[in-house]
Amino acid sequence: MNMRKWMVNIVITSWVAVLSGAALAYDFTDVLALESLHDAKVITQEQLSPLEKIYPQGSVRRISGKMRYSGEVLVRGSVDVLTVQLAQTHEVLDAFAASRMLLQQQQADMLYWCVARECGPSNLWANHVFNNARLYGPDDRQAYALFRLTENEQSQLIAVYAITRGNGRGFLHVEAFQAEQNLADLLPTATTLERQLATDNQLRLPSLVGEPQAAWVKLLTRALNQNSTMRISLAGASAQDWRDTLVEHGVRAARLELENDVDQPGLLLQRLP
Repeated sequence: MNMRKWMVNIVITSWVAVLSGAALAYDFTDVLALESLHDAKVITQEQLSPLEKIYPQGSVRRISGKMRYSGEVLVRGSVDVLTVQLAQTHEVLDAFAASRMLLQQQQADMLYWCVARECGPSNLWANHVFNNARLYGPDDRQAYALFRLTENEQSQLIAVYAITRGNGRGFLHVEAFQAEQNLADLLPTATTLERQLATDNQLRLPSLVGEPQAAWVKLLTRALNQNSTMRISLAGASAQDWRDTLVEHGVRAARLELENDVDQPGLLLQRLP
């Protein structure tokens, strides 16, 4: 290979790398445009690659000097990071809620959601999960959620963490991790599904088409039985099959009603008064 051709190949390779990196960059515009983030100060906005990282899908703790997770997702790839300090006129948990709703509107699947002390010590989230000491605060003033976005067979994890420090300053931290591996098989936790139903009064599961899937039957049964007084309606083309299967697996029939709206994609659960 002559020198000229070698130089051309180097230039092309460099441009491919740049364009690939740009394609991986997550656009935080929608997040920063949220009303609860008006006048927020951007503390960190960067992209890191390549790296391997663990995102908790359960509470965190440290035992004998080592991090332990009640659930976790190990991924390899690149990550876009955003940390903002909220204006004093805005509450960070409102920003967390708005971010959660925004991601759900973008068809993101929530895999895990914890609040306050059930997340585990805040100092572990700050110093070990996110490697950002600014995110340390009282354990009862934090919230965390992990989402999956899937497009064109590529999977991306979105982690959102909110903390109000002891001095009253609120920080919202968002990480968008472009994973090298396919994350389609990841399932949410039962507690997360129950919290979504209790908070939003509905749970949309558009991917649950066709006959009830064994893994999801087990998961929804556990989620619904965490609150045995909650009554639920089911809608979708296979709602009747889902109702019959859930009853067979231990959910009381009196708690489950059917809606006539069969045009719902997948399965829709709604909390009844």
